[in-house]
Amino acid sequence: VILNSSSTLGKSDYYKFFTSTVGEGLFTAPVEKWRKHRRIITPAFNMRLLESFFEIFNRKNQLLIEKLKEECETEKHFDLWRYLSLTALDIICETTMGFDLNFDEDTKNEFEQALLKTSEADSMRIYKPWLHPNIVFAIYAYLTGLTKSFEMLHKLPMQVIQQRKKEFLLRKLESSDEIRDNDKYNKTFLDILIDLNEKGAEFTDDDIHDEVVTMLIGGSETSAITNCYTLLMLAMHPNIQEKVYEEISSILGDENRFIEVKDVQAMTYLEQCIKETLRLFPTGPLVLRKTNDAVELSDNFIIPRNTNVIIPPIKIHRDAKNYRDPLTWNPDNFSVEETNKRHKYTFLAFSGGPRGCIGSKYAMLSMKVTLSMILHNYSLSTDMKMKDIKLKVDLLLRSATGYNVKLHPRKRK
Repeated sequence: VILNSSSTLGKSDYYKFFTSTVGEGLFTAPVEKWRKHRRIITPAFNMRLLESFFEIFNRKNQLLIEKLKEECETEKHFDLWRYLSLTALDIICETTMGFDLNFDEDTKNEFEQALLKTSEADSMRIYKPWLHPNIVFAIYAYLTGLTKSFEMLHKLPMQVIQQRKKEFLLRKLESSDEIRDNDKYNKTFLDILIDLNEKGAEFTDDDIHDEVVTMLIGGSETSAITNCYTLLMLAMHPNIQEKVYEEISSILGDENRFIEVKDVQAMTYLEQCIKETLRLFPTGPLVLRKTNDAVELSDNFIIPRNTNVIIPPIKIHRDAKNYRDPLTWNPDNFSVEETNKRHKYTFLAFSGGPRGCIGSKYAMLSMKVTLSMILHNYSLSTDMKMKDIKLKVDLLLRSATGYNVKLHPRKRK
């Protein structure tokens, strides 16, 4: 009721703390602004656009495979996070802005740290009431050096936006037609926004910036965390890992080749593993909404107007009423048969309703390419057990104990 109601489309007051990072993108925007932007942006996330990103997915992940060889040769446990977080950031920067972070290693490291520090700082404000006043937080940010991180986070995207706008105008002037409609399928998310703006969408540069930064944060850390958890779970469950490898190998064969959309769409068991990981470790453990009108849940229960509402996916996902043996990692929970038995909102990894995650298809495709390429080339093992994982919650659900695995080269025929 809450996720679907037009009276609860507004985000909780706590989301105002994230505007210093993402401004008023889809994640934080007031309802009216969100309605307008969502209506305009949603058509951009079509399969033809997503399919055009597969060259980037393949190229960036091939670099990851090469880098992981170094860890494979040491035959020691290591934390997956550093490798997968940088790869996810590389991918989202190029698909969103057309910017290759590998072009400048210093810029890459600085921007990655800025993303991490600012998102963690915004999340921290929720739990520290003395930092709620903007003036107090501004002083805190200045004294701790966070101000420089916020400046970096906004500076790079705005520079890229201005450059892409110039390139767009040049293409428009050089073209006999305006911009071929079919051309949009070779563009980045930023190009789509600029194109829409030219066609009357009335996005300001700040609006475009906010949506781009929202995509960068929403599409990098969340994917990296899920990839790390999924690989850790597979390392803990070698029999399931082998089943996933057999599925991948049956689709891709023995050679390393370009992975296409149809390939990842056929990786149904891998998708079950990802969803089961998101069930136990939802990257967004809480969904916060605010009622703009009274909402009736039942005959004798009404949520008053202007009430902050918390929906906890992590609690719903770990409820024995929804999943048998809920603390056990079991990909069969997402077989077609089991999924059909449950209400769709017993799984809220991408939230739900009209204000659910707009990038869920992008995220799943991107994660499946990364995971399938790693598992096609390496097997994983770990000394960690489920009881060893200690959770850390800010805005996202991270592992405080890392994602420690050992890599072994695959011996394919």
